[in-house]
Amino acid sequence: MSAIRTRARRAEGSPTVLLQGRVAPHARAAVQEAAARSGVSIAYYLEALITQIEDTEGALPTIASPRPQREELPIPAA
Repeated sequence: MSAIRTRARRAEGSPTVLLQGRVAPHARAAVQEAAARSGVSIAYYLEALITQIEDTEGALPTIASPRPQREELPIPAA
């Protein structure tokens, strides 16, 4: 059972895997707030959000890299 009784949880024995990543503090706060408003855990909220996007769009969208990729300089061969 969840540590906070008002939060929904997935069914007992459901297979799960660890998903970790570092995000900006404002992104974490936004997810925490949305999960709390929904009455679910952060993990459950993120899983439901991913599923909702996949159902709507058919797949998760691709995004731009936060940094430009290394490019070869146009230097003529000697």
